Amino acid sequence: MASSRRMTIRGVHYRIEQQIGHGLHSLVYGGRDLRNGRPVAIKIINFLHGSYSVKADTESRRQSYWKELQMLLYLQPLNPYIIRVLNHDHNERHGIIVMERGETLRDTLMDHVLSGKPLPPSQAHRFWSQMVESIYYMHSIGIVHGDVKPENFIQLGADGSVLRLIDMGISFHLPPNVTSRLKTAAGTPDYVSPEMVNSRIGMSSRSKTGYKADIWALGVILFEMAFGYRPLQSLRSNEAKLNFLGKLRRDITIPSHPDKQLRDVLKRCLRANPRRRPNAEEVFNHPYVSGKRK
Repeated sequence: MASSRRMTIRGVHYRIEQQIGHGLHSLVYGGRDLRNGRPVAIKIINFLHGSYSVKADTESRRQSYWKELQMLLYLQPLNPYIIRVLNHDHNERHGIIVMERGETLRDTLMDHVLSGKPLPPSQAHRFWSQMVESIYYMHSIGIVHGDVKPENFIQLGADGSVLRLIDMGISFHLPPNVTSRLKTAAGTPDYVSPEMVNSRIGMSSRSKTGYKADIWALGVILFEMAFGYRPLQSLRSNEAKLNFLGKLRRDITIPSHPDKQLRDVLKRCLRANPRRRPNAEEVFNHPYVSGKRK
């Protein structure tokens, strides 16, 4: 499909510019739609294992591609904060998804970290309110994202103020009246919740993962935007972070902050016991998000 840094997908011509990301079995390239110059992200999933005899792994990669694509297409009309799929195709070797392209929220946070300052309060509020609403929409139809972090939100619009949630690779559906399930844990240690970690064997075990794990991750992101660092940032290794979370019984300490509502919602989202954490609807209706100050 690709020739001389150009790619044709279902009759649409794209120019490939540079690699902008990667996954375990995928590469993501920045590109342009040659019809209108629109920037796009092109995700290419490699279906083939290094050994052609390993059919199980090839089938697993195909299933992962179709799961993510179908999840994105299903969510688009239901959630205004989900990344938009612009085109897609597949062949025997690869699966391809063309999506909207923008800088990640991590890029913005890093700019502020390097300058030694947290995000301005108005910007943090605008971003986090959109994140909460995106997860609220997902939870309302029974879907857990499972890997909420700044890298999985991209910024769109002329001023980068519009967020889109990306990467549905480990998202999953929960049936009615079920709030979590036993699942092989995945995610980034700085953002995984305590209930996802087994204190003896870390994240390799099957642990409880559900709606409240997304709420914890939202709390970590707000903490990071408000204070300029993550709650577990002083713990240098992933092993140390997982060990800390596996043994956590007390709530995370929230530093003082001039916005009392921000500090209150942080305390609620970062409760060690998931049963004491609010659900997405309760966070969505919290005065910090809704603007209804007490």
